[in-house]
Amino acid sequence: MKFTPRARWAALALSLSLLATGCAAGSNANGENGTSAAATAQNADGSVTVDTAFGQVSIPSDPQRVVALEGGAVPAVEAGLTPLATAGDTFDDSFGNVADYDAVENLPKILTPDGWDYEQLVELKPDLMIGFVRGGDDASQELSSEKKAEFEKLNAIAPTVLIRTNGSAGTRDASVAMAEILGSGEQAQAQKKAYEDKVAQVKSDYAQQLPQNTFAAVDAYEDVTVYSKISWIGKVLDDLGAPAAEVVKNEEAENGVFLSFEQLSKIDDATVVFYPQYTDGASDALDTLEGQATWTSLPAVKDKHAFGLTHFFPDNYGAALRVVEQIEESLKSL
Repeated sequence: MKFTPRARWAALALSLSLLATGCAAGSNANGENGTSAAATAQNADGSVTVDTAFGQVSIPSDPQRVVALEGGAVPAVEAGLTPLATAGDTFDDSFGNVADYDAVENLPKILTPDGWDYEQLVELKPDLMIGFVRGGDDASQELSSEKKAEFEKLNAIAPTVLIRTNGSAGTRDASVAMAEILGSGEQAQAQKKAYEDKVAQVKSDYAQQLPQNTFAAVDAYEDVTVYSKISWIGKVLDDLGAPAAEVVKNEEAENGVFLSFEQLSKIDDATVVFYPQYTDGASDALDTLEGQATWTSLPAVKDKHAFGLTHFFPDNYGAALRVVEQIEESLKSL
């Protein structure tokens, strides 16, 4: 399945602007990993109480009409649920098994450039809404009043579970927390272990190649993004112990560093470059970059060490595993 760069960038922009940032000074009761606990307690009426980023919420023990908020589509589908609607942030390579995308491809999208479509949500009559809420990179800060107001609007429509994630890399564990609430926690934990085992195996098998190289993960549309270790793809590289390019090595507050095409020489030190690729093998990012002299002059490109990766923005461990598998294949050619 191929998506235009405009469609994918629009979805990312929505998730990173409308649903991002917004912390207020203070403390919270979330775990140190940046995700809210997902403990559950059975109630006398058959409902279940779960811990969320905004306190405890009672939800149906067997939800049937689920709306997937940001990051909620993959956990819902993997739990055997077909959502009524999604945030529109899901693509085929959002799933470890790309065929699972069929379940949500044509569903209504309830996130607009102006925010959530509350009227449509009311009409859908969900019995549960689930997703994550971004809390910035400081887990000690409370979520902002705007975030709390947004939650209250959603929760007034249907029980709403929002799991906090601090930084894009934390979305993987937020997905596990959602899976546990939806009843597929064992599967999600198995995916996490498979990912961790694969990372350990690749680090061992390529213990010489990894430290001898420098890596940059880039995307291109109107400019170039070099992703940091707190981003989706950057966290995978960091887990592998892959040294980052100097321009982004110390970036720990933002998902990446933005460069103009003329500034691409700032990743000259990268001996390996990764860029996003669709599951059909096409890459709009590469099409954009190949028209730039600064790209074709990069040492990694000249050495044929620039590789396309699907699942470039993994917010769950199933998708992250696919990334590691592809990185392993690229390491074989070094």
